[in-house]
Amino acid sequence: MNDLIPVPDDFEACVQHAVSQDHKAREIATRALERGVERVYLVGCGGSHFGTYPAFDLLDRYASGIATQRITSAELTSRNPVGLDERALVIAASHSGNTPETAAAAEFAKDKGALVASISREGENGLSCVGDVHLDYPETITITEPKLVHNAQLAAALLEHFGAPEKATELRAGIPALPGALRAVKDEVADVGERIAELLADAPLSYIVGGGPAYGMAKMMAWCYFQEMSWMNSAAINAGDFFHGPLEMVVDDATVITLVAEDASRPLGERVINFTERFTPNSAAVDTASFSLPGIPVEARPDLSVIALMSAERRVLDHVAARRGHDTSQRRYMYKVAY
Repeated sequence: MNDLIPVPDDFEACVQHAVSQDHKAREIATRALERGVERVYLVGCGGSHFGTYPAFDLLDRYASGIATQRITSAELTSRNPVGLDERALVIAASHSGNTPETAAAAEFAKDKGALVASISREGENGLSCVGDVHLDYPETITITEPKLVHNAQLAAALLEHFGAPEKATELRAGIPALPGALRAVKDEVADVGERIAELLADAPLSYIVGGGPAYGMAKMMAWCYFQEMSWMNSAAINAGDFFHGPLEMVVDDATVITLVAEDASRPLGERVINFTERFTPNSAAVDTASFSLPGIPVEARPDLSVIALMSAERRVLDHVAARRGHDTSQRRYMYKVAY
Protein backbone atom coordinates (compact mmCIF):
# COMPACT_ATOMS: atom_id res chain seq x y z
CA MET A 1 0.00 0.00 0.00
CA ASN A 2 2.83 2.40 0.86
CA ASP A 3 4.12 2.26 -2.73
CA LEU A 4 0.73 3.51 -3.92
CA ILE A 5 0.89 6.65 -1.74
CA PRO A 6 3.63 8.89 -3.13
CA VAL A 7 5.38 11.43 -0.95
CA PRO A 8 5.50 14.77 -2.80
CA ASP A 9 8.65 15.00 -4.93
CA ASP A 10 9.38 18.45 -3.55
CA PHE A 11 8.97 17.47 0.12
CA GLU A 12 12.59 17.91 1.17
CA ALA A 13 13.00 21.04 -0.94
CA CYS A 14 9.97 22.65 0.74
CA VAL A 15 11.28 21.88 4.22
CA GLN A 16 14.74 23.10 3.20
CA HIS A 17 13.18 26.35 1.97
CA ALA A 18 11.97 26.95 5.52
CA VAL A 19 15.25 25.88 7.10
CA SER A 20 17.13 28.42 4.99
CA GLN A 21 15.19 31.33 6.51
CA ASP A 22 16.66 31.14 9.99
CA HIS A 23 18.09 34.63 9.52
CA LYS A 24 14.55 36.03 9.52
CA ALA A 25 13.81 34.42 12.87
CA ARG A 26 17.02 35.84 14.28
CA GLU A 27 16.13 39.28 12.96
CA ILE A 28 12.75 39.46 14.65
CA ALA A 29 14.15 38.07 17.91
CA THR A 30 16.86 40.73 17.92
CA ARG A 31 14.24 43.40 17.37
CA ALA A 32 12.19 41.93 20.21
CA LEU A 33 15.19 42.15 22.53
CA GLU A 34 15.95 45.74 21.51
CA ARG A 35 12.33 46.73 22.10
CA GLY A 36 12.15 45.05 25.49
CA VAL A 37 9.44 42.54 24.54
CA GLU A 38 7.88 40.89 27.58
CA ARG A 39 5.14 38.72 26.03
CA VAL A 40 4.84 36.46 23.00
CA TYR A 41 1.48 35.48 21.50
CA LEU A 42 1.34 32.47 19.16
CA VAL A 43 -1.69 33.04 16.97
CA GLY A 44 -3.56 31.06 14.31
CA CYS A 45 -6.65 29.04 13.43
CA GLY A 46 -7.05 25.29 13.08
CA GLY A 47 -3.89 23.54 11.95
CA SER A 48 -1.85 26.73 12.04
CA HIS A 49 -2.83 27.13 15.69
CA PHE A 50 -2.21 23.49 16.60
CA GLY A 51 1.21 23.74 14.99
CA THR A 52 2.25 26.30 17.62
CA TYR A 53 2.15 23.75 20.47
CA PRO A 54 5.82 22.63 20.12
CA ALA A 55 7.10 26.22 20.05
CA PHE A 56 4.89 27.17 22.99
CA ASP A 57 6.25 24.21 24.95
CA LEU A 58 9.84 25.32 24.32
CA LEU A 59 9.24 28.94 25.23
CA ASP A 60 7.06 28.19 28.23
CA ARG A 61 9.61 25.75 29.66
CA TYR A 62 12.86 27.53 28.94
CA ALA A 63 12.44 31.25 28.13
CA SER A 64 12.70 32.86 31.56
CA GLY A 65 12.75 36.40 30.16
CA ILE A 66 9.33 36.37 28.48
CA ALA A 67 5.81 35.05 29.03
CA THR A 68 4.27 33.08 26.16
CA GLN A 69 0.65 32.37 25.32
CA ARG A 70 -0.93 30.44 22.47
CA ILE A 71 -4.31 31.82 21.44
CA THR A 72 -6.70 31.48 18.51
CA SER A 73 -6.90 34.42 16.14
CA ALA A 74 -10.48 35.37 16.94
CA GLU A 75 -9.79 35.18 20.67
CA LEU A 76 -6.92 37.63 20.35
CA THR A 77 -9.14 40.30 18.84
CA SER A 78 -12.20 39.60 20.98
CA ARG A 79 -10.34 39.33 24.30
CA ASN A 80 -7.87 42.15 23.64
CA PRO A 81 -5.32 40.94 26.24
CA VAL A 82 -3.88 43.60 28.51
CA GLY A 83 -0.35 42.64 27.44
CA LEU A 84 -0.95 43.25 23.75
CA ASP A 85 1.08 46.41 23.32
CA GLU A 86 4.46 47.66 22.14
CA ARG A 87 6.18 45.15 24.43
CA ALA A 88 4.51 42.18 22.73
CA LEU A 89 5.55 39.98 19.83
CA VAL A 90 2.74 38.32 17.88
CA ILE A 91 3.61 35.31 15.71
CA ALA A 92 0.68 34.82 13.33
CA ALA A 93 0.41 31.82 10.99
CA SER A 94 -1.98 30.98 8.13
CA HIS A 95 -1.25 28.84 5.09
CA SER A 96 -2.96 31.18 2.64
CA GLY A 97 -1.99 34.26 4.60
CA ASN A 98 -5.56 35.42 4.10
CA THR A 99 -7.49 33.53 6.77
CA PRO A 100 -9.85 36.35 7.80
CA GLU A 101 -9.53 35.92 11.56
CA THR A 102 -5.74 35.62 11.44
CA ALA A 103 -5.21 38.55 9.09
CA ALA A 104 -7.48 40.62 11.34
CA ALA A 105 -5.56 39.51 14.44
CA ALA A 106 -2.23 40.52 12.88
CA GLU A 107 -3.58 43.93 11.94
CA PHE A 108 -5.15 44.35 15.38
CA ALA A 109 -1.81 43.54 17.03
CA LYS A 110 0.02 45.95 14.75
CA ASP A 111 -2.43 48.73 15.65
CA LYS A 112 -1.70 48.00 19.32
CA GLY A 113 2.00 48.61 18.68
CA ALA A 114 3.13 44.98 18.80
CA LEU A 115 5.88 43.47 16.69
CA VAL A 116 4.42 40.96 14.23
CA ALA A 117 6.12 37.95 12.67
CA SER A 118 4.02 36.24 10.01
CA ILE A 119 4.18 32.69 8.62
CA SER A 120 2.44 31.78 5.37
CA ARG A 121 2.99 30.65 1.79
CA GLU A 122 5.12 32.67 -0.59
CA GLY A 123 3.85 35.80 -2.29
CA GLU A 124 1.83 38.82 -1.29
CA ASN A 125 -1.03 38.13 1.07
CA GLY A 126 -2.66 39.58 4.15
CA LEU A 127 -0.01 38.34 6.57
CA SER A 128 3.01 39.06 4.40
CA CYS A 129 1.89 42.68 4.11
CA VAL A 130 1.38 43.12 7.87
CA GLY A 131 4.32 41.25 9.33
CA ASP A 132 7.50 43.05 10.34
CA VAL A 133 9.17 39.83 9.22
CA HIS A 134 7.56 37.25 6.94
CA LEU A 135 8.69 33.61 7.00
CA ASP A 136 7.35 31.72 3.99
CA TYR A 137 7.32 28.43 2.11
CA PRO A 138 6.31 27.33 -1.41
CA GLU A 139 2.69 26.84 -2.44
CA THR A 140 2.53 23.05 -2.28
CA ILE A 141 0.89 20.14 -0.50
CA THR A 142 3.85 20.17 1.92
CA ILE A 143 2.68 22.88 4.31
CA THR A 144 2.64 21.33 7.78
CA GLU A 145 6.36 20.75 8.15
CA PRO A 146 7.57 24.19 6.94
CA LYS A 147 5.30 25.96 9.44
CA LEU A 148 6.65 23.79 12.24
CA VAL A 149 10.21 24.54 11.16
CA HIS A 150 9.53 28.26 11.20
CA ASN A 151 7.98 28.04 14.65
CA ALA A 152 11.02 26.10 15.89
CA GLN A 153 13.37 28.69 14.38
CA LEU A 154 11.50 31.50 16.08
CA ALA A 155 11.53 29.64 19.38
CA ALA A 156 15.27 29.05 19.12
CA ALA A 157 15.96 32.70 18.27
CA LEU A 158 13.88 33.90 21.22
CA LEU A 159 15.48 31.39 23.57
CA GLU A 160 18.89 32.72 22.62
CA HIS A 161 17.98 36.21 23.80
CA PHE A 162 15.56 35.45 26.62
CA GLY A 163 17.21 33.11 29.07
CA ALA A 164 18.13 29.84 27.37
CA PRO A 165 20.99 30.22 24.86
CA GLU A 166 22.18 26.64 25.47
CA LYS A 167 18.78 25.26 24.44
CA ALA A 168 18.84 27.47 21.34
CA THR A 169 22.21 25.99 20.38
CA GLU A 170 20.82 22.45 20.81
CA LEU A 171 17.85 23.16 18.57
CA ARG A 172 19.93 24.84 15.89
CA ALA A 173 22.25 21.85 15.74
CA GLY A 174 19.30 19.66 14.71
CA ILE A 175 17.05 21.88 12.59
CA PRO A 176 19.25 21.71 9.44
CA ALA A 177 18.82 17.92 9.39
CA LEU A 178 15.01 18.07 9.39
CA PRO A 179 14.46 17.84 5.59
CA GLY A 180 16.06 14.40 5.39
CA ALA A 181 14.97 13.25 8.84
CA LEU A 182 11.31 14.01 8.18
CA ARG A 183 11.48 12.37 4.77
CA ALA A 184 12.70 9.20 6.47
CA VAL A 185 9.73 9.40 8.85
CA LYS A 186 7.34 9.13 5.90
CA ASP A 187 8.65 5.64 5.12
CA GLU A 188 9.25 4.47 8.67
CA VAL A 189 5.68 5.17 9.81
CA ALA A 190 4.21 2.96 7.06
CA ASP A 191 3.43 -0.09 9.21
CA VAL A 192 1.76 2.01 11.90
CA GLY A 193 -0.08 3.95 9.21
CA GLU A 194 -1.52 0.75 7.82
CA ARG A 195 -2.48 -0.46 11.30
CA ILE A 196 -4.33 2.80 12.00
CA ALA A 197 -5.97 2.75 8.56
CA GLU A 198 -7.26 -0.74 9.30
CA LEU A 199 -8.62 0.32 12.68
CA LEU A 200 -10.34 3.42 11.31
CA ALA A 201 -11.75 1.97 8.10
CA ASP A 202 -15.11 1.20 9.73
CA ALA A 203 -14.77 2.74 13.19
CA PRO A 204 -17.79 4.89 14.15
CA LEU A 205 -15.58 7.03 16.43
CA SER A 206 -11.90 7.39 17.29
CA TYR A 207 -10.16 8.99 20.24
CA ILE A 208 -6.81 10.65 19.53
CA VAL A 209 -4.69 11.19 22.64
CA GLY A 210 -1.54 13.24 23.17
CA GLY A 211 0.15 14.94 26.10
CA GLY A 212 2.11 18.19 26.28
CA PRO A 213 2.88 19.46 22.77
CA ALA A 214 1.54 16.19 21.39
CA TYR A 215 -1.92 17.36 22.44
CA GLY A 216 -1.68 19.92 19.64
CA MET A 217 -0.80 17.05 17.32
CA ALA A 218 -3.86 15.15 18.58
CA LYS A 219 -6.07 18.11 17.77
CA MET A 220 -4.55 18.31 14.31
CA MET A 221 -5.23 14.63 13.65
CA ALA A 222 -8.74 14.48 15.11
CA TRP A 223 -10.10 17.84 14.00
CA CYS A 224 -8.24 18.69 10.79
CA TYR A 225 -7.26 15.35 9.33
CA PHE A 226 -10.19 13.19 10.38
CA GLN A 227 -13.17 15.50 10.96
CA GLU A 228 -12.47 18.17 8.36
CA MET A 229 -10.58 16.27 5.67
CA SER A 230 -11.99 12.74 6.12
CA TRP A 231 -15.53 13.34 7.46
CA MET A 232 -14.96 10.92 10.33
CA ASN A 233 -16.14 11.19 13.92
CA SER A 234 -13.03 11.76 16.04
CA ALA A 235 -12.19 13.44 19.34
CA ALA A 236 -8.90 14.81 20.67
CA ILE A 237 -8.08 14.13 24.32
CA ASN A 238 -5.26 15.52 26.43
CA ALA A 239 -3.25 12.63 27.88
CA GLY A 240 -3.12 14.52 31.17
CA ASP A 241 -6.93 14.48 31.29
CA PHE A 242 -7.40 10.94 30.02
CA PHE A 243 -7.64 9.34 33.45
CA HIS A 244 -10.17 11.87 34.66
CA GLY A 245 -13.20 10.76 32.65
CA PRO A 246 -12.29 9.58 29.14
CA LEU A 247 -10.85 6.26 30.33
CA GLU A 248 -14.42 5.10 31.09
CA MET A 249 -15.17 5.12 27.36
CA VAL A 250 -12.45 2.57 26.60
CA VAL A 251 -14.48 -0.59 26.05
CA ASP A 252 -14.00 -3.48 23.63
CA ASP A 253 -15.01 -1.55 20.51
CA ALA A 254 -13.28 1.74 21.38
CA THR A 255 -10.62 2.90 18.95
CA VAL A 256 -7.79 4.85 20.61
CA ILE A 257 -4.75 6.27 18.83
CA THR A 258 -2.03 7.66 21.11
CA LEU A 259 0.62 10.09 19.88
CA VAL A 260 3.94 10.05 21.74
CA ALA A 261 7.13 12.04 21.19
CA GLU A 262 10.33 12.01 23.25
CA ASP A 263 9.93 15.32 25.09
CA ALA A 264 9.30 15.70 28.81
CA SER A 265 5.59 14.86 28.45
CA ARG A 266 6.32 11.37 27.12
CA PRO A 267 5.30 9.56 30.37
CA LEU A 268 1.76 10.95 29.98
CA GLY A 269 1.36 9.20 26.64
CA GLU A 270 3.06 6.00 27.77
CA ARG A 271 0.58 5.70 30.62
CA VAL A 272 -2.32 5.93 28.14
CA ILE A 273 -0.75 3.31 25.88
CA ASN A 274 -0.28 0.89 28.78
CA PHE A 275 -3.93 1.30 29.76
CA THR A 276 -5.53 1.08 26.32
CA GLU A 277 -3.52 -1.99 25.33
CA ARG A 278 -5.07 -3.77 28.34
CA PHE A 279 -8.69 -2.84 27.70
CA THR A 280 -9.28 -2.59 23.95
CA PRO A 281 -7.89 -4.50 20.97
CA ASN A 282 -8.44 -1.39 18.85
CA SER A 283 -5.48 0.65 20.01
CA ALA A 284 -2.37 1.90 18.23
CA ALA A 285 0.39 4.39 18.86
CA VAL A 286 2.52 6.69 16.76
CA ASP A 287 5.77 6.80 18.73
CA THR A 288 8.73 8.80 17.47
CA ALA A 289 11.12 6.57 19.42
CA SER A 290 10.77 4.13 16.51
CA PHE A 291 12.05 6.66 13.96
CA SER A 292 15.71 6.95 12.98
CA LEU A 293 15.71 10.76 12.55
CA PRO A 294 19.07 10.74 10.76
CA GLY A 295 21.26 13.75 11.43
CA ILE A 296 19.39 14.89 14.54
CA PRO A 297 21.85 15.10 17.48
CA VAL A 298 20.93 13.15 20.60
CA GLU A 299 20.56 16.30 22.69
CA ALA A 300 18.16 17.92 20.17
CA ARG A 301 16.08 14.82 19.58
CA PRO A 302 13.61 15.13 22.50
CA ASP A 303 12.33 18.56 21.43
CA LEU A 304 12.56 18.11 17.65
CA SER A 305 10.85 14.72 17.85
CA VAL A 306 7.56 16.58 18.27
CA ILE A 307 7.98 17.95 14.74
CA ALA A 308 8.61 14.38 13.57
CA LEU A 309 5.39 13.32 15.28
CA MET A 310 3.40 15.88 13.31
CA SER A 311 5.04 14.82 10.07
CA ALA A 312 4.30 11.17 10.87
CA GLU A 313 0.61 11.77 11.52
CA ARG A 314 0.30 13.68 8.26
CA ARG A 315 1.59 10.55 6.55
CA VAL A 316 -0.87 8.43 8.54
CA LEU A 317 -3.64 10.50 6.94
CA ASP A 318 -2.40 9.35 3.52
CA HIS A 319 -2.78 5.72 4.59
CA VAL A 320 -6.24 6.28 6.08
CA ALA A 321 -7.44 8.16 2.98
CA ALA A 322 -6.13 5.45 0.66
CA ARG A 323 -7.83 2.71 2.67
CA ARG A 324 -11.15 4.55 2.77
CA GLY A 325 -10.98 5.87 -0.79
CA HIS A 326 -11.80 9.38 0.42
CA ASP A 327 -10.68 12.56 -1.33
CA THR A 328 -9.29 14.69 1.51
CA SER A 329 -9.67 17.89 -0.51
CA GLN A 330 -13.48 17.70 -0.29
CA ARG A 331 -15.35 20.04 2.05
CA ARG A 332 -19.03 20.31 2.95
CA TYR A 333 -18.95 23.84 4.31
CA MET A 334 -15.44 25.31 4.46
CA TYR A 335 -14.83 27.76 1.63
CA LYS A 336 -18.34 27.00 0.32
CA VAL A 337 -20.87 28.71 2.59
CA ALA A 338 -20.89 31.81 4.72
CA TYR A 339 -20.21 31.16 8.39
